[in-house]
Amino acid sequence: MIRASNPALRKIALEAAEEVTTDIGRIHTDELYEAICERLRRHPELLDAAVAKCAAGMTRDLGERRSPRRHRKTGGLYHPDSILRLGGGIWVWMKDATPTDTTQWGRLSSRNTVQIITAEAERQRYIIDRMDAFREHPAFQRLAPLEEAVFHYQQGTLDDLAFDEP
Repeated sequence: MIRASNPALRKIALEAAEEVTTDIGRIHTDELYEAICERLRRHPELLDAAVAKCAAGMTRDLGERRSPRRHRKTGGLYHPDSILRLGGGIWVWMKDATPTDTTQWGRLSSRNTVQIITAEAERQRYIIDRMDAFREHPAFQRLAPLEEAVFHYQQGTLDDLAFDEP
């Protein structure tokens, strides 16, 4: 089961980010981390939510660190302590993977690769478009006014829903 982030934790993170943001819009992650920890200490009632969020992060970290990668000595991907993520919240130790597991892992990996490449292509197109606009409009030194003037960005009432969802 994927746990939804607790809205109170998201609020704490956002408030901490706003507090540590410099006057030129930079956030230093070490300062953000400390500000979040400081706020969490003031809210013992959020301990269970914070523990669940921490466990989710530790789970993600385990899956990422144990994901198969090419080994220098053997040149192969196999390591008995690697983990194959099969989708649907199911993982299997590589040493225990069946032919079906291996096939499922391969399909999921291919699907993820396509999604990553597609998202990256969109990101690069966005960057190219904005850099062209910055060159064509040198008076703009920040992205917000460029977006509003050149790309006609207007914040709608539904724009921020994804940021507030639990």
